[in-house]
Amino acid sequence: MKNSRKMKASFAAAVCLLLPLAASAADVTASGGWNRTVDSSDLASGPGSDLNPTYESAANATSIDLLAVGNYRIDVRRSIGSWSGDLTLYVKRTSNGTGSGSISGGGTYQAVSTTNTEFFTGNSNRNGVEVQYQTTGMSVDVSPSNYTTNVIYTITDL
Repeated sequence: MKNSRKMKASFAAAVCLLLPLAASAADVTASGGWNRTVDSSDLASGPGSDLNPTYESAANATSIDLLAVGNYRIDVRRSIGSWSGDLTLYVKRTSNGTGSGSISGGGTYQAVSTTNTEFFTGNSNRNGVEVQYQTTGMSVDVSPSNYTTNVIYTITDL
């Protein structure tokens, strides 16, 4: 790596929008997100080595509240944003939250693409469902830049 090359990349996964597909008895809100700066301190073995390829947020990076009277599905996708094609963003549910309902699925990392994919299902109310993010693919070959994307959760009545 040349001394003149600035090695700093930053990426962010922000909760952008939560919306029902149609007017319904289900509602969802979320708060939180994740920002991570990658710099020379992230070199795997010091100067001359590659960057660590994987980074993970706190287990409670995003908190989701669900208000529903029946069964629902939560889908996840990301915006195109300024995201590098070399990086892959993953999401997983790290808690069940609390409340009268139940949820299932989403307990292992799944890739987040620009198309809706099922994240988890549930029924009735849940509060404080926590979400964690991970990104892979970082290396010194990824151009230094600010890489951002918005994570979009969609609720659908079943």
